[in-house]
Amino acid sequence: MGTNERLIEANQAWEDEVNRKTKMKMTQSSLFGIRSARAASLVVLTLALAGCGAMLKVAQGDVVLKERLQVKASKPWNQFERGLADNTPTWTNEGVTVDALKFYVAIRDGQEIAPLPSQAKGIQPLVFRASMQPAQIVSLYESLLTRDGSSFTLDRLEPADFLGERGFRFEYSLNRKVDDVPMKGVGIGVVRRGELFVIHYSAPRLVFYPRYLPQVEEIARSAQVRG
Repeated sequence: MGTNERLIEANQAWEDEVNRKTKMKMTQSSLFGIRSARAASLVVLTLALAGCGAMLKVAQGDVVLKERLQVKASKPWNQFERGLADNTPTWTNEGVTVDALKFYVAIRDGQEIAPLPSQAKGIQPLVFRASMQPAQIVSLYESLLTRDGSSFTLDRLEPADFLGERGFRFEYSLNRKVDDVPMKGVGIGVVRRGELFVIHYSAPRLVFYPRYLPQVEEIARSAQVRG
């Protein structure tokens, strides 16, 4: 299936999902989050589908990501077959323009946390170094999240156990420039034997972020390294 056909199919699926949800009795905050995300969906899908495959269903149970990270999903999610344009495995419940759970797996010293498309020009690569402290790693993610002009505020950075080692956890607020939606995000990570592992989740601050955060926390607690 070509990129255009995938775009049409994915956008139609998005429209169907929005229509289904708007028929439900939801709070005004929920409607605001969906409608704002819908306005940006076509632009984001155009960029994302240029480098990803079909959307697949993630069943309950153990899931292996990039052959190195194993997690357990207690409820089904949706996953892009090859991640988005930067090839980062990405799961979603409401649609990738609404909520996104990303898995940064075994990034080595000197590698980018989110490789840029070959046609991208004038954008500084975000390179991980094994000697980086948590605050420096969070700074990489801040740069990644604000490439489009969105505004980022770090709410919390603290030590946290992850993958059986002492890692870090950061929480932030972000005002998404493309549609002015207030977002919340969390990242849980660790540098393990010189490799960076991070589970990162973001969603609109009202309704969706608190709705799915417990599932994200559960997935992070289940994570194990293979090999």
